[in-house]
Amino acid sequence: MSMFEIHGGFTGLAETSRVRLARNLKGYPFRITEAQHKEIADKVFAALQNNPTVGPEFEKKQIIPRSTEASQLVEEHLISPELAQNGGWLIVSKDSAVSIMVGEEDHLRLQVIGTGLCPKECLETANRIAALIESELPFAYDERLGYLTACPTNIGTGLRASIMLHLPMLTATGEIGRMTGYAGSRGCAVRGAYGEGSKAVGGFYQISNQVTLGASAAELTDKLVETATTIIDAEKKAREQVRSQNEAGLRDRIYRAAGTLRSAYLIDTSEAVQCISDVLVGLQMDLLSGVEPQKLYELEQRIRPAMLTGAPQERDCKRAELLRAAAKDLILQ
Repeated sequence: MSMFEIHGGFTGLAETSRVRLARNLKGYPFRITEAQHKEIADKVFAALQNNPTVGPEFEKKQIIPRSTEASQLVEEHLISPELAQNGGWLIVSKDSAVSIMVGEEDHLRLQVIGTGLCPKECLETANRIAALIESELPFAYDERLGYLTACPTNIGTGLRASIMLHLPMLTATGEIGRMTGYAGSRGCAVRGAYGEGSKAVGGFYQISNQVTLGASAAELTDKLVETATTIIDAEKKAREQVRSQNEAGLRDRIYRAAGTLRSAYLIDTSEAVQCISDVLVGLQMDLLSGVEPQKLYELEQRIRPAMLTGAPQERDCKRAELLRAAAKDLILQ
């Protein structure tokens, strides 16, 4: 197990948890030049390297605007679409569990990602890395307001905690709207898998805190976990409701998806993600067996357009090949 690897108990409903801290360095304006981006990246990387335990785990790379690598890093949730578009710097651990964007809206966006429902553990790691940096590079901080950020909505904790949830049956039954409203009443937002403005293909959603001021990071994270747990319970009930009302239809949908994954020669991203979603439901409801659900979750990231090379049809062919290999051991129950 690598130094920063975090496992929160893989449930198949909570795919991953992420915590992001927005921080700005004291003594710099909020709007900085490209040269200052590099200067800050160098200073942060040096601060990490000064720790003999943590330092060797990190590497620094420049993000070239609109490059293939930048697109891949967006697909891996390591950088934002904005950083991929405009360029900047990325400091990332060897296992990709910890990443620091330099040159986005704030000087630093420190992110920690883990498997399953584990935002509390991610926050602990993020705070530890942030404290290590702050010991050498003081952050912009106000005693009354908290950490100062470029956007007023992030002032205070500078925290954005999120959990990736798989909610296909809430989507299919139309209940996702009610759950989105519930999350909003709890100070949380439900969005597509890639955050604000993205679509929820295959029933994959990201739930995150909206409030950063007036509560501690730990309190905000606790509320997020409570909200996500309620939504997960609703998804479980929706699955059993669909089973009780039309098990034959449910099996047909799942078995057709399994057949597509095992047999398709060409498949685009949207269809592939939808089929993976249906097969995951089958595995979790004991209608399928033979494949570890977590492997399919990981595969869902690897089949995105930026992760495959070649012309569109070549990518569709490579995607199908990966899916056939992953699904060959599926067994209908």
